Amino acid sequence: MKFTAQDLIDFLQDLDPDTEIRIAEQPNWPFEYSIDEVVEVDGIVYIGEGSQIGYLPGEVSNELGWR
Repeated sequence: MKFTAQDLIDFLQDLDPDTEIRIAEQPNWPFEYSIDEVVEVDGIVYIGEGSQIGYLPGEVSNELGWR
């Protein structure tokens, strides 16, 4: 599935602008990370991984369909 900028805009538009954004990685050993940078290259947006925060909460893994 291709996740587009419009998909992200639609998802975020009703959130408080001060809501923190994180990256969830590794479905088998789920961790959460801060975002370091966001860049666009050749029409694709890349979200750069920042620092590892810790294990991803179980409810987030469930919501993502990882467990």
